[in-house]
Parts: sequence; C-alpha cells; structure tokens
Amino acid sequence: MRKPARWIALALGTALLGIREASPAGLEDRLTEARKAVEAVRGRSFTRSVPAETVDGPKLRKLLAQKLQEGLVVGLEDYFRSLAAIGAIAPADLPGLRDRLLDFYGGQVLAFYDPAEGKFFVSATAKEKAGSFSGIEESLVFTHELTHALQDQHLSLDRRLRDLRSDGDASLALEALLEGEATEVMVESAVKDLPGAEEGVEAMLAPLLTASLADLDPDSTRGVPAFFSEQLFFPYSEGTAYVRERKKQGGWKAIDAAWSSPPATSAEILHPGRPRTPPASLRLGDSAVDPPPGMKFLYSDSLGEWTLRFLFRKAGVADADSVAAGWRADRILFFQGANRTAYAARFRAADPAAALRLLDAWKKSSPGSSGAVRGEEVVVFTGFEKPPL
Repeated sequence: MRKPARWIALALGTALLGIREASPAGLEDRLTEARKAVEAVRGRSFTRSVPAETVDGPKLRKLLAQKLQEGLVVGLEDYFRSLAAIGAIAPADLPGLRDRLLDFYGGQVLAFYDPAEGKFFVSATAKEKAGSFSGIEESLVFTHELTHALQDQHLSLDRRLRDLRSDGDASLALEALLEGEATEVMVESAVKDLPGAEEGVEAMLAPLLTASLADLDPDSTRGVPAFFSEQLFFPYSEGTAYVRERKKQGGWKAIDAAWSSPPATSAEILHPGRPRTPPASLRLGDSAVDPPPGMKFLYSDSLGEWTLRFLFRKAGVADADSVAAGWRADRILFFQGANRTAYAARFRAADPAAALRLLDAWKKSSPGSSGAVRGEEVVVFTGFEKPPL
C-alpha cells in the first residue's frame, strides 16, 4: 500500500491540472509529448532522439544490478562490508543484501533513463504499480526521466558519474542537482498551461509531486537498511529545494550556471549559499597509508556531511545535524583482510571545537573506532595500533 502523500499528490494533480488519465496509444507518442514538455519548460532542445524500450521484470532486475555495480569501484559485497565498518549498516544486514536491494529498487521504478546506453526504459509492470492513477503518474515520470536524457545530452552524464565513483559525496551532490532539476521541470510542465497559475501553486505542488516520485512504500523497505532508502530520497527532497532556491534567484539561467559548475559536496545542497570549501587539500593518495598487517588497500572515498549526518542520527548523537554541519572536507581509505575491514580517514572541521564534537560523534557512531584531533583536523581509524595519518 502506498503512503498517503503519493495519493494526495496525484489526486491534487488531477483536480488542479486536469491531466487526463488516458495516455496516447503508443509509447513513442507518449514520449514525444513528454519531450516537447521538457523542451518548452527548460528552453533547451534535445540534440538527438531518445530510444525507448519496455522491459519485463527479469530484464529490469538485470539492468538495475548493472547500474548498482557501475557506480562502484569495488564489488558490491566489499562495498557493503565497508559500510558496516563505519556503522552505516549493521553486520546482520549483510547476508542477502544485494537481492533485497534489487527488490527494493525494482519496486520503486516505473521508468528510468540510462546515460550509459542513452536509452529510456519503461517497466512492463508500470501500470500495475501506478494503480488507478497510471496515466497521471506516467506523464509525471516520463517528463522527469526525459529531463535526465536532456541533461545527459548536454552534460555527458555517464562520463561525469564514472569520474565520481571514488567521491561518493560529490556523486550524491550531482545527483541532487539532476533530480532536483528534473523534479522542477516536471512540476513546471504540469502547471504551465493552467490558467491563472501562480508561483504559489507551483510551490505547493512541488513537495507533493516530489513525494509522489520519491516517497517510499513501507512494505518495499522491509529488510533494507535505512542508509539506502534515505540516500535514495535525499536527491529528490533536498535537491529539489536546492534547485528551487537557485531558480528563484536567477531563473533557469541559474541552473545553466550550476551545470557549468555543479555542487561538489552534499554540504552545498544542505546549505545553499555557503561558500564552497575546496576539499582538494585533504586528498589522500591511495598509497598514503600502509595497510594493517595481513590486509590490503580496498578503495578510497569521500563521505561528506550527508553521510555523517546519517551516521550521527542513527547513533542517537545529540544535535546530530549541527555536529555534521561542522564538516568541511574528508577522505577515507578502506582496507580488507580475511573477514575484516579497516579504515583510516582524515576530516577537516570548521574550527577546533567543531573537530572535537565531530570526533566524539564519530566514536559513538562507528563501532570500535579510535581517533585524534589536531586543530581543525580529525583522524579516525580502525585496525591500526596508532593513528596512521
């Protein structure tokens, strides 16, 4: 059963926008309609056609498995173990997690655009998932996903996303920009032909229609760690707020500027207007730390404010969001041995006091961790006898 927000959003869309439930007969016709809507709102044209394919359940699952792995520089199981090492998920979550995630993601998908193939995929079970509002929801989803196709044709998303596989925080920030823009295009395309529509109507519909795409079915999240469901929702919720704020200040030209210089951290999404803090000074090479005895280097990443906020909330840290907001940059190196994972990380905080708070919160959040504060810098680690940085 879907959450009420999805039904409210779609019912409101029907009442206010007059979106018909009956879609044009053919998929190509429906996509053409959505492409025209995207171009009209965004003021940009598609440079080439977007091929489409309807896929059944097994093909959809295979595609999602490929996408899940493509975003990582290590195997899924190694990645899951690294999340358990920092406390993002529990060790008890590990068995069968890949299959549960595919079930979860598959349950959320009506259609999606794949930048690696430059192709639009539609789930054969989309009508069943959308229920009696299938025509309305399809129209919204098609507009949203074809905005991603437009972004890809102008931004080369596949290359950009692959370049960010070792910077999870920058990848999440870029996704927030992309999803926020796609949601804003979807909302504006829905209200643009409504007689007398004002900014207030768009502002009211934005969170509801965002929820209709990103709000989660409680049954679908059963057995899936909160890290994954909350990470899935973040680009829609906070990304839409970020895009709307920029657009309010400078229209779509402000979003064009964001294309030229995308947000590089989740902190930029969470705190619009905060001066960007270049994280390059904390870049640790993959060989910056000698592995613990019996272990080898696995991969490196950047966690960012969103991940710290999640970890601190999960651990029940007092004022978790405020503590995480003291983050300015980080880099973490993971190591792996027989049945164990270790890490060494360096964080930069806003000031020495923020660094002390961050270290205390990290120790509460990450099982068995140690650490030290040096002015504005924090070093945290497991598997080492003394600070390795």
